[in-house]
Order: sequence, then structure tokens, then C-alpha cells
Amino acid sequence: MWTPGLASSFQTSHGYSVNKYLPILLAGNSGFSTSFGSSVIPIYYVTDEIDSGASHVADYRQTLINLNAQFLQTLTSWAHSIGVQSSTQVVYNLPMDMLANIPGVDAPETETLGFSHNIDSYRQYAGPANLAGKRIISSEAGAVQLSAYQQTIPELLWDLKRSIVGGVNNFILHGYPYTGNYPNSTWPSWTTFGYRFSEMHNRHQPGWDFYSDFMNYISRVQYVSQSGVPKRDIVFWLKDTSFTSVPTRYWPTDLQNAGYTYEYLSPDDFNLPNAQVLNGVLAPSHQSFKAIVVRGNDTLTSSGVSKLAQWAHQGLPVVFSGGIPSNISGTSGVSSSSIKSTLTQLLSLKNVHSVPYTNLAQSLSSIGITPRTAVSKGQASNTTWFTNWREDVSISTSYVFIYNDATGLPRGSGASTGNITFEASGTPFVYDAWTGNKTPVASYQQWQNTTTIAIALAGNQTTILAFERGSKLLKSSVHVEHSSEQLKTMPGANYIVNFGHKSCSAKLSNGSTITVPSSDFSPIALKNWTLTVESWTAPSNMYDVEGTVKTNSTFALNSLVPWNQIPNAKLSNVSGRGYYTISFTWPPASSSAATGAQLNLGSIIHTARASLNGFALPPLDVADAKADLTPYLKKGVNELQVVVATPYGNALRPIWANLKSYGDAPNLLAGVTPPVVAEYGLVGDVSIVPFVGVRL
Repeated sequence: MWTPGLASSFQTSHGYSVNKYLPILLAGNSGFSTSFGSSVIPIYYVTDEIDSGASHVADYRQTLINLNAQFLQTLTSWAHSIGVQSSTQVVYNLPMDMLANIPGVDAPETETLGFSHNIDSYRQYAGPANLAGKRIISSEAGAVQLSAYQQTIPELLWDLKRSIVGGVNNFILHGYPYTGNYPNSTWPSWTTFGYRFSEMHNRHQPGWDFYSDFMNYISRVQYVSQSGVPKRDIVFWLKDTSFTSVPTRYWPTDLQNAGYTYEYLSPDDFNLPNAQVLNGVLAPSHQSFKAIVVRGNDTLTSSGVSKLAQWAHQGLPVVFSGGIPSNISGTSGVSSSSIKSTLTQLLSLKNVHSVPYTNLAQSLSSIGITPRTAVSKGQASNTTWFTNWREDVSISTSYVFIYNDATGLPRGSGASTGNITFEASGTPFVYDAWTGNKTPVASYQQWQNTTTIAIALAGNQTTILAFERGSKLLKSSVHVEHSSEQLKTMPGANYIVNFGHKSCSAKLSNGSTITVPSSDFSPIALKNWTLTVESWTAPSNMYDVEGTVKTNSTFALNSLVPWNQIPNAKLSNVSGRGYYTISFTWPPASSSAATGAQLNLGSIIHTARASLNGFALPPLDVADAKADLTPYLKKGVNELQVVVATPYGNALRPIWANLKSYGDAPNLLAGVTPPVVAEYGLVGDVSIVPFVGVRL
């Protein structure tokens, strides 16, 4: 990587000429080593210096950062001059310090593909952006290799949820191609990148009419994630001169298992205006870091160490994990012995600690640094709870997005229960991002400035809690402080349900005690369904993308299995929509005392909408599709309908060899092959759960 002014800029910044060291710059500095392939020259030159010339390479990369900063400043200034803001994907995939220049644009953008869907990678990107006060951290989201016409909505949302807890708060879905007839392009629509990447989100998809459900979910999550400012517990020092990839920088899971949230900052970020210490807190108007962690293998800069020492003397807790680092970036004018001496002297301060590398969460807790969201989760679950805290002081509200990450587990598994103690007071509410409903939390305990709430989430499910303060009306709301059974608030309703095996007493916040009857009724298993499959196939003229042929087939099912497993149905190569209908009698004889019922569809493969007796039910959370049927039930026979849609993958299998996009077939050289048979439809056990609701 070279520009006409690089040599002179290098000379000015570092006081010597780069020309002598050009050979050692050839390897690892050509940039863009990604999933698209590598352009790195496999020839390495070294010097006879003690570091083999690594310091000169670091100086070269720092020069690139300085020049890139000038470019971004020019871009942003020009954008402002025409009345708009700037956004770009800053530096990653290149031999530069990504964290240094993220603050240089108004809305820095990352991507799910280039960041390998990795939460820790997003933390690295979000740290400098949040410290710089960027309202938007955007993402080119949802691209997955070799998944064109095969990506499901739960798979897409998995990607976005992991991004949110990493600090991303705005999504541009990849992609929306041109939807009309396009030259030399076949059904179902013009397809980008030689059919290599997901997804072709447009009106030709069978699920398009149902996209608003999950798009509204994303919008509401974005709204909360852009409200106020983020709050994080700790920050890691991270100086790296090359981000040709963005790997995990803290591998142990102890911090996230305990509920700690964290980000990363480069010492190049330490001079940002918000990087101030007040009352022992770094960036109090933004992330409010409780401590900075410097690890024994970190790379130092002289300016960064000076700022660290300043913060330490101002009272910021500094934690050296695994020893004091000795590696210095570049040819600093300050000796390494002087830098190490500065750090060693800091250990005499009461707020500076040296701890082992292992069990960092335990070390932090022992010195009084606790998480804002202290997680106590059932050990049987092999999932992880991640949180994203936003603080909006303008309306005295704290928002916490909670995600139960079940990465790698089979669909429908990973359910988890436990408690979270929040460093928040006020009245807690559940914000349902699927329906837009806001419901008071029925059961919680508060002590001083903390609130403890029992949480139950399905695998890859999320919830949003909001702690609202300052309203006299809110302070007078009644809630359960203690009960012998875990009580559940029905979504969108103001009553509680006891699904335990026996009635229980519940102590309320107003001092009274109520009895909550058991709702331990036998679920109504829904078995005998009628399924009408609406198959979407290509027209006889493959180049007519508007000519989708739709044909119906009807099946009687006594269990819900994937379409390709329905006996004698021959649906392995079918995509489209499925219309499931079934009738049931209410109330059932075994549950005559029930006052309401909940529909449980389990996890959804792609999209699903349901209606009861002709009334549309609220949007369904695809991770755990449940709905309160109470407002729509009638005495006697009730009819339930569930409509599902599929991706196009199965339907494209028989015609894969005939597909064209602008005359090009699917890119075999890039590994693009016909889709494998995917499971479609409404699958698993569906039930209706009767209950007795008690209003507070």
C-alpha cells in the first residue's frame, strides 16, 4: 500500500527515511486478506536488528493510519459541506489499527461477513465509536457464503442479535436486488455475486408478505439500541497495527458468563474528548468504564502509557492481567525500560492491581468491580446470556437488551432460566420488540439501587427490560416481591400465571399476600392438521421473473414433520407457503377452571403467522413462538390457522443448471453448488396451554 506523499509523511512522523526498509514492508502489508482471497506476497525480509525490523513495519502502518485519518477527515468535511453525514467501513481487512480511525466518520460501519459473526469483533469496533459519541454503529448484515435463496429468518436474526450485544445498532440487510425482469437473468430474480451470498430479499420471496414481522422487531431493537448512551463495565487496552482479520481478543468466557460487558480501545483513542476520568470512572458521560485491563502480551505506545498513568493518578482502577507488558509499538523516542518503569511505579497506587491472566472475572469481583448485569444462570444450560445496556438520562430510563446465545445447538434447544441482578432502580417493564407491547414486570426484588429479576429464555431468544424512574404513578405500581413458584406475566397482558404444580402465595410490594392458583393443566396437543402446500415454481419461460407458477396440494397430517418427510408427498424439491388448519374445543373438560390459554408453536423454521377464529394473532417470536389466545377464544369449536413460508432453495434444486444472472451461471469456481434439501414447514409439537390468570 503506497501513496505519493507516504514517504514524506513517514519522514515527518518518525524522523527517518522509509526507503531503506521497503523490502521488509512487502509481506503482510498489501492488504485485503479476506474471504475473497488473499493478495499477500509470500516473501519475507527481515533486518539484523533485535526485533528483525518489526518496529519499522509498525511505523509504516502508523503512517498509513495517519494518512487514512486525513482521508476520512476530508470525506467527513465534504459530506458536512453538502448537508449530509459520512459513513464508511473503516480500515478493517487492512494493515492498519482499525480502532484508531473509527471515530473519523459520523456513522462507522462494520459487517457480519467480514467480522465472521463474532461478538468479540464487534466489541472492538464499537469501543472507539461509542467513546467518540457516535449515535449509529452500522452493519452490512446477513451475508453468508453459499447461502443464496437458503437463508432463513431465524438464521438472519441470530446474526443481528449477536451484533447488537457486540454494540452494533443499525442494520442494512444484504441485499435487495433489482426485482424486475433483467437481461439474461432467470427466475426467481436477478441474483448478485453469482449466487454466492445470501440473501435476495425482495418481493419474489414466498415469505416477503410476512417480512414486516421481523423487520418491525429489528426496528424496535434498533430504536432501543440507539437510545441514550451505552454503558459498559470494563475496557481492554488493544493496540494492533494490522486488522487484516478481526479475531477474538479475549478468549476466556468467565467475564461474559458472570455478566460483565466490555469493549476495547486503542491507545490512539485515548485523546478523544470523552476520554476523561471522573470519580474513578472512565468516560462517565458515555460507557462509564469501571476499570481498564492491560494484559501482559499487549503492545504499548509511549503516549498511551502516559495517558494511562494520568488516569491511574486520577483514580481509575487499572488492572494488569498476566503481568506488565514489555512490547513497544514502533520506534518510539522513549526507551522501553522507561515505559516499563512508569507502569511498575503505578502498582504503588491503591487503585492499580496486578492479577493472574486466568479467572479475570473473579479478580475483578475481589477488588470490588462488579457487573451492571450480574448473571446467575442454571448450570445445566450450555448457552450464554449477553446484555447490552443503554442509558437515556433525558427520560430517566435504563434499557437492557438480553440475548440467550445458543450458537451451535440444534434448532429449538438451548432454553435457559436464571436471575439477573441489575444495577438499576425504578419500575421494570418488558418491552416486547415483536409486538410493541410494554408490560410491567410482575415479579422482582429490589434492594438499595439494584433489581433482581428471574429470566427465562428459549435458545437464541431475546428480551428487553426497561427501568423507568421518576414517575409517581410508576412508583405506586404493585408487583410480586416473593413467591414459592416462579410466576409469569403473559405477553401484552396485566395478569400473572402460576405454571407450577400447586397453588402458591405471593407477597406483594404493598405488603399484602395473594394466592395464585396453579395452572398445572394438561396441555392440549394439536395433532390432526390439514396442510395445503402452495408450491412456487418457475414458469415455462425461465426468463420471466413475474411468471411464478403456484399450485396447491392438500395433505392430512397426524404429526408435524418437515415437508420432505411427509409420506408419499414428494415435497423435497418444493418451496412456497404452507397453510395449516386445525380445530379444538374450548374449554377442555380437563381444564374447565382455566380462564385463558397460550398457543405454543415452538421454534419457527422461517416465517409464521397465526390466526384464531379469523382474528390475527400478534407477531410471533420465531425463537419461541407463543401467543396469548385468551381474547380470541370462544366456547365450543375454535379454528386455528398457521401460515408458514419457505426460502427458495428446495425449488431451485431441479433447475439449478438452468439458472442465469446477467448471463452467468452460479459461480462453481467460488464453491457455489445446488442447495441441499432443507426442512420446511411447521415442525414439532404444537400445543395449547390452559391457565388461570390473576390480575394484580
